[in-house]
Amino acid sequence: MTRKKKNSIITIMIAFVNIGFALLLGLSLFASYIPATNFPIFAIAGLYYPVLLIINLAFILFWIFVKRKYILISLVIILLGFTNLNNTFKLSAASKVSNIDSSTFKVLSYNVRQFQASDKFTRLIVQNDILNFLSEQKAEIICLQEFQSHNKHIYEPLKQIRDTINSGSYYYESYYNPRYNYLTGIVTFSKLEAVGKGKLKFEGSRTFGIYTDFVLGDDTIRVFNMHLASISLQPNDIDFVIKPEAKDNEQFKSKVGHIYNKLTEAFILRQKQVELLKEEILKCPYDIILAGDFNDTPSSYVYNEISNLLNDSFSDKGSGMGITYAGKIPLLRIDYIFGSNNFTTVNFKKHNILRSDHYPVSAIFKTKN
Repeated sequence: MTRKKKNSIITIMIAFVNIGFALLLGLSLFASYIPATNFPIFAIAGLYYPVLLIINLAFILFWIFVKRKYILISLVIILLGFTNLNNTFKLSAASKVSNIDSSTFKVLSYNVRQFQASDKFTRLIVQNDILNFLSEQKAEIICLQEFQSHNKHIYEPLKQIRDTINSGSYYYESYYNPRYNYLTGIVTFSKLEAVGKGKLKFEGSRTFGIYTDFVLGDDTIRVFNMHLASISLQPNDIDFVIKPEAKDNEQFKSKVGHIYNKLTEAFILRQKQVELLKEEILKCPYDIILAGDFNDTPSSYVYNEISNLLNDSFSDKGSGMGITYAGKIPLLRIDYIFGSNNFTTVNFKKHNILRSDHYPVSAIFKTKN
């Protein structure tokens, strides 16, 4: 066999691999439009959109130097999913903070992972670092998820944090009923006057969101603080996802089935949660800020449903990939800040403070009226 023929066979083999990854990328595009209750496989493919995108971009780069016409294998699929691309990756430079005046306000969202640490002393350091960061940000509205405290005076830590970060008010709701002097849940702190509140929950779901009505100038706004259902993968599950190894085929099938079921259950539960959230948004009489941990990517059905109603501040003023998850699974943007049409995004920022398995995000909004 001649060298030229060998190279031709290798090129064809690589092209078939490319076609496979392009088809997987194509599958991931359906995740935005097809509910997980119908076809969960699309939702799972959507979770891997950033990874599949990078693989297909790598193929394009490869074909530029090898055989240019094969660029179309990946390029066509990427262009068909331009909306997903735009919501995942921003080529624009980071927005600069300017025109800050009385018509602007800052919103910060952070999943603090219960201030987790290996021991009590380190936990105090982590919590102190996070509180110092929150104080420095001077945000008018702070939305925290996975907040946890332990005190016999059960709400005292919330009051102490309110005073530490110079917040005028707070609204907290537990994921479940508080027990053993522990609080674990969602909390919104604000310098603004609070005039109303509520929570989002239904049978079969923990409390997954709260809303607080605040006085902003002459108007009232509603701030939703959300923490949608987690996949709840254990460390050994994540290790298998990253490096799928097993003793034999039976064990491999068992692990794949176990993780598939967990993913499916989480996608379906988030779908139900976002349906209730949509109802709350549509009947809300005020302009809205929505922030929190969605546990889902911009390629998801959940994201698409919300982005059809509100504006994603990252899409408006973000840069790069905006990765917000700092855990083992790479390239995930799952923390968001949205705003109503009456708010203009002045600035969006992901903060590179590593005190949780999430990065905090903030946005500065300007009222149009």
